[in-house]
Amino acid sequence: MLRGWRGYATKPFYITTPIFYVNAKPHLGHLYSMLMADTRHRWARLTGPSFMLTGTDEHGLKIQTVAESKGIDPKLLCDQVSQNFRDLATKLNVDYSRFIRTTDPDHIQAVTHFWQTVADKGWLYQGQHAGWYSVSDETFFPETQIEQGPDGTMISKETRNPVIYQEETNWFFKLGAFQQQLIDHLEAHPEFIVPESKYTQILRELKSEKLEDLSVSRPASRLKWGIPVPGDPTQKIYVWFDALVNYITACGYPNLGSTGAQWPATHIVGKDIVRFHTIYWPIFLMAANVPLPNQVVVHAHWLSEGFKMSKSLGNVVDPIDTYEYYGEDSLRLFLTEYTNIDADSNFSEQAFVDTRDMLIGKYANLITRVGGKKFDIAASVNDFADGKFDDIESRIGARSPERAEEIITLSNELRQSVDSLYEAMDPHMTSFNPKRALHEWWQVLDRANLLFQLGEPWAIKDDATLKNYYTFMAAETGRVASLVVTPIIPRLAGAMLDRLAVTSRDIGAAKFGGDLGFGAGANNPKLHPLPIVRVPKRESQETQ
Repeated sequence: MLRGWRGYATKPFYITTPIFYVNAKPHLGHLYSMLMADTRHRWARLTGPSFMLTGTDEHGLKIQTVAESKGIDPKLLCDQVSQNFRDLATKLNVDYSRFIRTTDPDHIQAVTHFWQTVADKGWLYQGQHAGWYSVSDETFFPETQIEQGPDGTMISKETRNPVIYQEETNWFFKLGAFQQQLIDHLEAHPEFIVPESKYTQILRELKSEKLEDLSVSRPASRLKWGIPVPGDPTQKIYVWFDALVNYITACGYPNLGSTGAQWPATHIVGKDIVRFHTIYWPIFLMAANVPLPNQVVVHAHWLSEGFKMSKSLGNVVDPIDTYEYYGEDSLRLFLTEYTNIDADSNFSEQAFVDTRDMLIGKYANLITRVGGKKFDIAASVNDFADGKFDDIESRIGARSPERAEEIITLSNELRQSVDSLYEAMDPHMTSFNPKRALHEWWQVLDRANLLFQLGEPWAIKDDATLKNYYTFMAAETGRVASLVVTPIIPRLAGAMLDRLAVTSRDIGAAKFGGDLGFGAGANNPKLHPLPIVRVPKRESQETQ
């Protein structure tokens, strides 16, 4: 029997990661973006439909150069490296709806149509271009966005990559024509860019610096690996103009709404590509008369033991190596709990191990203890359903008179916090603050563990109802806690629900007493191998 049914949201949620450039193997930052999107996608899916997009960006000069150095076709190189990102998503249980590639036929068609639409509206023109070009970023930067680096070379202020002065004939996009329109949109929708610091940064830049028209093509004589400019075989479409369109390709553009992805989207991006997603992309969409995204969530980067990850320091954290040693659940939990979109996060091996041990000690252990042979979860559920706990305060007082008030107060607090756990976590999860959501989750587990210790149900021999009460409070906490944490640690939460013999996994049952049909066979440990075990701290990380 289920209680507390909430019903479902009807508007589909659409969330995207950046599409990852296939010039190198996946790193921790790629996984971080994936998990931010995946946990939010899974949370939305608790109450309605959701679509998550991730994938790879596969055109451009860097790919062409690497392919030429290896003596292979660029598409073959993309096939090989793109698979690495698919594998990362699979290993860490990232439940994307589509893995898009910019070499996909429907994407090439969408980009071609998008270009032609913008051109037909008069927003493109051909001209000579001279400026500071970054090969690494595959973009020209205006004078205001470059500076001299420590070694005397010119670099981009935003990405810190080297730039060179270059002249060529390109197609240009009239970026400046939409500057005031974008400013107006941002001022009317301050939630469009989060965190607030990034919103302030972009708005200040737009108000203080005139946007220069943007070069959106490259000579085909230099860039061979790209989408041709419609009607001009001498030019290839600029890789960022190409790549950004992926977000609407997945929605069936130009027939938006013809797929499972429903535009507009919420974008997850790293701070190094904020300008592309909060200035260029909205303006491209304005020019094509396509609605703007709902929101752009900008996250910071990961440090390792307080320092930027680098091969020379030997502190690069490989996500696959970490997964293979510690497992999926602890890596997902750590990266989610230590999320800080406003400042760089720090990967500490000791903090990681401490978090993993706490996951085992406070969460998994509570459920495995109450699932032992000394207890009977199914009987405790039946006792609750039959109202046998209605006089539980008198039973607690009779057995533990000196601690009765403390236990009763704790029991009431636990019951209330379990009943409201989903509602307590929801505003934090929907606003990309899972750290606060997990704080609520850990508090409930702390109360449940303390009640179990104070009640000492394993020592109760003469009051089966009281013993079943403590059993139920622990099992019910574990059930609801598992339901709400499923978006963050889906494998372990699923295993814990199996351990409790919970058949209903609907979030509508995430209320105290919301499922009175679980527990049958749960107290046979032989049927339930431990889903997570302690491992010693990894001594060192291989330099990648």
